Amino acid sequence: MGRHERNLPDSKDGTLVEVTDRVIGARALLAPGPNPRTFNELVVGLIGRAMGYQPVELCACVFASNHYHALLVVEDQQALSRFMYHFGGNSSKKIGKLRNWKGALWQRRYDVTVVSREPEAQWKRLKYVLSHGVKEGLVESPIEWPGVHTAGALLRGEPLEGAWFDKSKEWAARNRGLEVGAYDFATKYRIGLAQLPAFRHLDPEAYQDKIAQLIVEIQDEGRTKRDGNPVAGVEKILSLDPYEPPTRRPKNSPKPTRFHVASREARDELWKEAAAFAAQYRIASEALRVHRNPKAIDWFPPRSYPPAFPFIGPPPTRRPPSTPTRRLRIEGSRVVERGEIPVVEIPAPVWGSRGQAGELVRVRGQPP
Repeated sequence: MGRHERNLPDSKDGTLVEVTDRVIGARALLAPGPNPRTFNELVVGLIGRAMGYQPVELCACVFASNHYHALLVVEDQQALSRFMYHFGGNSSKKIGKLRNWKGALWQRRYDVTVVSREPEAQWKRLKYVLSHGVKEGLVESPIEWPGVHTAGALLRGEPLEGAWFDKSKEWAARNRGLEVGAYDFATKYRIGLAQLPAFRHLDPEAYQDKIAQLIVEIQDEGRTKRDGNPVAGVEKILSLDPYEPPTRRPKNSPKPTRFHVASREARDELWKEAAAFAAQYRIASEALRVHRNPKAIDWFPPRSYPPAFPFIGPPPTRRPPSTPTRRLRIEGSRVVERGEIPVVEIPAPVWGSRGQAGELVRVRGQPP
């Protein structure tokens, strides 16, 4: 299927997807060195700004040296496309500028894999994401990874913190001859991490206990796999040359599956839904393109992208106003007084048992 034909399963609670992308040439441009605080702050700020542009739920993410993985809960394909459109474009510009890299940052369009509603499948994908850094023998625990890694935040129940830097305002100020600091046009973001959809019946403390058990399991498996060999260590990770081509040729094989499932029944169900969606889309597309039938636009399935037409479904979330920046008092060409850096809170959704038969409902926080 073409990329505009692909759909996500309908779910009132959202769909869990795994998103991944790789740096062009598999270079280590995402390595957090030499200053991991600056790099991590930038990456989390990019995620937060994209979530302000199109709200999604972030369950986990990890940024390795040459690729990243993220587990997101999205309402439909449009929400995912808008979020990734904002994150992909801005990350390519800002990370490229930080690394003094000219040209494209990402090797290809991001890959999306739907994770079924089965608890086993969702927990397996969370384990896979959090095990990065350990399974490769780089660190002993995922908490030790110096880059952006949600293992520690999930374990402690804390939000991710980063900053968005408004380079347009900064450039305009420098163009007027002002001497500005690095954080004069910055906005801090605090991103709450959502629980996996299949585990939202757990209270936060119970979920953190399961995360702690998972991290111990990852550490034990990594220790067994190393068979007594030492890990590379944080210093080795921070010393990676981001411009050096990899010593091993990266894999360019297509992803093995469109779905992550725990049972054949779940896979068959997802494939049937995808096949029905594709069949309806192709019938409508042929009627529109070949037979020029103007009524064919109404035949496309809901939540799809017809050729040369806007998305069929609910209207997108309104784009939020520009992020606030700190107040500055300027005298001449110097900033003589700086206010507090504004903070944008993106809380994780709160779940509780309400309604009939204890049905779980989502209580969203205020939009950022």
